[in-house]
Amino acid sequence: MIALALSLTLLTAFIVTILLIPPLIRLSVDQGWVAQPGPRHVHRTPTPTVGGLAIFAGFAAALLLSFALERLDPDLARSPFEHLRLGLLLAGASLVAIISLIDDLRDLPALPRLGVHILAALIAVGPYLWDHTLYADALGAPTEARGIILTAFNFPFLDQIPLHQISPWLAIGATVFWVAGMQNMVNWSDGLDGLASGVTLIAAAILSLHTLRLSPPQHTVAMLPLALAGACAGFLIFNFHPARLFMGDVGAMTIGYILGLSAIIGGAKLATALLVVGVPLIDMAWLILSRTLRGGSAAHAGRDHLHHRLLDMGLSQRQVVLCYYTLSAAFGAIALLDFFTPLMKLAALLILGLLVIGVMLYAARRRPRVATRSGF
Repeated sequence: MIALALSLTLLTAFIVTILLIPPLIRLSVDQGWVAQPGPRHVHRTPTPTVGGLAIFAGFAAALLLSFALERLDPDLARSPFEHLRLGLLLAGASLVAIISLIDDLRDLPALPRLGVHILAALIAVGPYLWDHTLYADALGAPTEARGIILTAFNFPFLDQIPLHQISPWLAIGATVFWVAGMQNMVNWSDGLDGLASGVTLIAAAILSLHTLRLSPPQHTVAMLPLALAGACAGFLIFNFHPARLFMGDVGAMTIGYILGLSAIIGGAKLATALLVVGVPLIDMAWLILSRTLRGGSAAHAGRDHLHHRLLDMGLSQRQVVLCYYTLSAAFGAIALLDFFTPLMKLAALLILGLLVIGVMLYAARRRPRVATRSGF
């Protein structure tokens, strides 16, 4: 029954997303919700956007179905704490989706958008904002918070960094920083067909496997990233190059929010998430640093992302995207395999960072070439 419930969660998200996309494409064309070609963009024809609405709807449908699936097996029964966390996640994700949709259609200023992202992260934190108590879990250990909060995380050379014990407000600040960072990382990586949706799909699948490999397995927690993976997989069918639909900010910001919280719920899996999304995350950090040092705005859009650099070196969209997929899957496997110690995983992340920065510096020195953007 557990396998059936997990499969239904994945398939529901996948099917609902696929069914919603064709009418959403027609609606986008009718309403003029299309992304026009331009100097910063690599697509050649006007393309419907706001496809993230279908992703969020597919995800929400699968998550709501998972509540009904709790009756199939006692191991699928969620605790009141888990019900609260999922409710907070849906509330925060709904706010992100609404504001991001308005941004797609009206182009909101950066600061109000950031304010909403912080507010959405605080919604996820929930009652922990005023109730800093950690309650007993099923095994009697004080680990359950009333909200989604990064209470501690593991780090090489240290047994654990107990953010909650140091200061509950430090835990809140770290949670907000992590969630907002993941949102913007996914959004910044949404520059090529299938890039953001594919990397998020891989990351969500790895988080699901990580959760199911715990002892005991956290079946209900695994349903959350499984629903996200299913929705991204359905969307990717229409979004892989040549894309028939873009996700827009409503997709990128929302799935980034869900992915960030998925890495916290059920025990912080930050190291796993960092390894899987290491390439776009390091790309984002490097861009913030380099743009700031040049005296520009870190939030200013440009063609200096790693994926743009690789295109300018002559790679096709599919080659660049498949490169990202390969690295995400490979480093996700490193995160899952017990053979790799925490120190080895940290070393892998550092090597990945040096590789990304090295490629960006090399690409910046080369004269851009016209990239082949159709197929391989």
